[in-house]
Amino acid sequence: MKDPYVLENGVLINKLGLSDNDILRQAEADIGFLKLINVDAVDIRAFDTNVIKQIHKHIFGEIYDWAGEYRTVPLYKTERIIPGISISYSDPKNIEKDLKQRLNELNSIAWQNLDTHKIAELFAREIALIWRVHPFRDGNTRTMLSFAFLYAKEHGFPFDMETFTRQLNREYTEDGRITRYSVRDKFVLASLDDKDYPEVIHLAGVFEKAIEKQKEETSQNRRNTI
Repeated sequence: MKDPYVLENGVLINKLGLSDNDILRQAEADIGFLKLINVDAVDIRAFDTNVIKQIHKHIFGEIYDWAGEYRTVPLYKTERIIPGISISYSDPKNIEKDLKQRLNELNSIAWQNLDTHKIAELFAREIALIWRVHPFRDGNTRTMLSFAFLYAKEHGFPFDMETFTRQLNREYTEDGRITRYSVRDKFVLASLDDKDYPEVIHLAGVFEKAIEKQKEETSQNRRNTI
């Protein structure tokens, strides 16, 4: 099946007229970063499928015509972290249904009685399972991070987004060995089926660190105003 989202050389068709993947990814990173730090501009009335579409369009609307629209093709992405196989992403016809199911479960959780460690662990797993739907042809990780940021803020456990943005890419030694895995890698591990023994601890650890950092910054700001 021909992928209608890509040029003959495999580069995603984009509004910028770019046909080199490295240049497109850099432009996407530059524009997307500015949109990430301004994600509060998204009008949220409910944490539902519509807000996920709005967030994706907010981040990628200047780059792709299909920003904010569900993908129409299946996805298969080999993962170094698992290794060499793909997560079973939702079939295009099931995206809306699967998103609603996962969001209903997330929205049913009573967060107010949980400590930070438990919040981070549970939130990481739930957000990873929503991420696993992969509703868009590209940009799902940044969309879910933004959704998680807004959701956590609304539900009383805001986190520091910079803790995540610093880990968007893997880090390597000069000889090519990985010294730090990316946030996406941690989403992959946290989204595995129960039978495949998901490793939520890695993503949960970043969430816990980000929540604690935001608490510390909020506390410091309060002390500075006294």
